[in-house]
Amino acid sequence: MLLGFDIGNTHIVPIFYDDNGEITASFRIPTDLKFTEDTLFIMLKNLAETKKINIFENYVITSLYNSTKPKNYDVTDIVVSSFVPHINEVFEYLGRKFFRTEPVFISLDNINDEIKILEGMERGLGADRIVDILAAKRIYSGRSLLIIDFGTATTFDMIKNSTYMGGCIIPGVNLSINALFNNTAKLPKIKFEKPSTVLGINTVTQINSGIFYSNVGAIKELIAKYKEEIPESYVISTGGQGKEISDFIPSVDEYIPNLGEKGIFEFYKLQKNK
Repeated sequence: MLLGFDIGNTHIVPIFYDDNGEITASFRIPTDLKFTEDTLFIMLKNLAETKKINIFENYVITSLYNSTKPKNYDVTDIVVSSFVPHINEVFEYLGRKFFRTEPVFISLDNINDEIKILEGMERGLGADRIVDILAAKRIYSGRSLLIIDFGTATTFDMIKNSTYMGGCIIPGVNLSINALFNNTAKLPKIKFEKPSTVLGINTVTQINSGIFYSNVGAIKELIAKYKEEIPESYVISTGGQGKEISDFIPSVDEYIPNLGEKGIFEFYKLQKNK
């Protein structure tokens, strides 16, 4: 069984895959929790049991002084897509201590020429964007693609002939909400909801409508600019509030939930086929 981790600024998502790449279960853990490999394992084990998944079965005491260690492993491989490098060490320890496997961290260096980079462009593409591209390439093989991922930041990535052509980054919905709350004296921190009208009648609804429609407007304009560069590009959105916002943007061709999670398995297949 493959265990994947999608580590973002807001949440850590553990994902269990069957041998065909189907997601059997996934969970969300706040990224800002303080944990060790031991507490992470306990959380993971308890969450997995709610879905009747045994992450390992039997124990054997290896010595009088050593802690119990798993004998039969249900989890054989671990792949990590991390955008928060300072906690990566915890996942390395988790794999070694409890599953006797070395977690593989997603990067451009691990996928050879599956995503080509233009000459002169830095190779700094994050794991979250790599997995989006890998999944989109499999689903829409051979097509030019514009991938929009609504996360803490909203990212745009353009792919043509398996080559990364470039992209951009803008503040996401929750980042915009936090910016208003943290940098003003009286504006409250709100929970984002899709507004029914642009005419907000109080502070909360005015923040909601302002953030929602400013995102819609910015994304429409950016898509138009990308279409000027590569008119045939097929526009995909994913992540966070992607569905709510994409519904208001006719130039988004399709919303695909869990695109990044699908991409983690695509990365895993590339590693197994090396």
